[in-house]
Amino acid sequence: MKWVWSIVCKLRVRMVLLLILGILLLLILFLLRAWLNPLFYAYLALLILLGLIGLVRFVQGILRKFCWKKDALPKGGGSEGHPPSKPVYVPPRIYKRPDPMIYCQSYLMSKGIAVTWDNPDIQLFDGAVPVPSHDLLPGKKYTIQARIFNGSTDAAAVNMLVRFHYLNFGIGTINNYIGQALVDVPVKGAGGLPAIATYQWTTPVTPGHYCIQVELVWPDDANPGNNLGQENVNVKKLNSPNASFSFMLRNDAVFARKIRLQADSYALPPKEPCPPNSMKLPRYREDHEPDPYARHRLHLYPFPENWQLEYLPGNEFQLAPGEEQEVTLKVTAFDGFTGRQVINVNAFDGEILIGGVTLYAHS
Repeated sequence: MKWVWSIVCKLRVRMVLLLILGILLLLILFLLRAWLNPLFYAYLALLILLGLIGLVRFVQGILRKFCWKKDALPKGGGSEGHPPSKPVYVPPRIYKRPDPMIYCQSYLMSKGIAVTWDNPDIQLFDGAVPVPSHDLLPGKKYTIQARIFNGSTDAAAVNMLVRFHYLNFGIGTINNYIGQALVDVPVKGAGGLPAIATYQWTTPVTPGHYCIQVELVWPDDANPGNNLGQENVNVKKLNSPNASFSFMLRNDAVFARKIRLQADSYALPPKEPCPPNSMKLPRYREDHEPDPYARHRLHLYPFPENWQLEYLPGNEFQLAPGEEQEVTLKVTAFDGFTGRQVINVNAFDGEILIGGVTLYAHS
């Protein structure tokens, strides 16, 4: 049966052969009309009908062109009345899309990668001096700087819009618009990466702890899921040997959520040196090579058992849309601890990451 369909599919592009076969069938039916007279006349009627349809379409095409030229608008009047164009298919090898990206916690977590809310791509400056986001003065002007990368080696994002927001410290809190900037993002591997977007921001006059959110806006993005990064950090000193952190937890969805808080100890590890002869390395193959993100996997960073974490009033909440709940996290270090301990508190609805905060407790 496959060979029959193979022959049929070949005939569809051989118009002359189809015409010959049609004439040959008409001749056979004519010669056998004494026995196949009804079939002969039915076939003849079908040919006449198809011929009339073809003639009508031919005349219609001529009239359409003639009438469009006659009724066409004067030069510069546009293409009103022109027959609609057929859709044009552009294959992927020709049509390329950029992939502007920033350190995006929700995207990384969806891939099973642990995240920090101490965003490596967002930094505030007081003049030329870097300033931590948890140590901002009220009513003071700072410069927000965002590093932007491109995952595409084929297409740049020219004049891309970057929006800046600030939020009250917490998870799911309401974002407030600061401003926007335009930036050119070259292709991956080109000079000029990472692209830098900056904006001057004067903090609210009301003292408080604020977070920064950076959003990349590109309408034809190859991967719009990695376009939102957030800086959400607080630092406190241990006091014999305790520290207490408070933050707001808000359900920013339009439906009720059961939210669970979970802590881990992930911090960005130092960059690994490039291997020798890295330009000659074989192409990565998932079925033979180890996981390239193995050292970032979430399950590798449980919170240390010799530390104590106490959530008040708890670590699970049923929140209505827009409902807020203040959460206090009491941290107790083990005796004799010195140094700095990272605490990432992430909020989940099932397996979906809602948001989080990164807390540092130091001796």
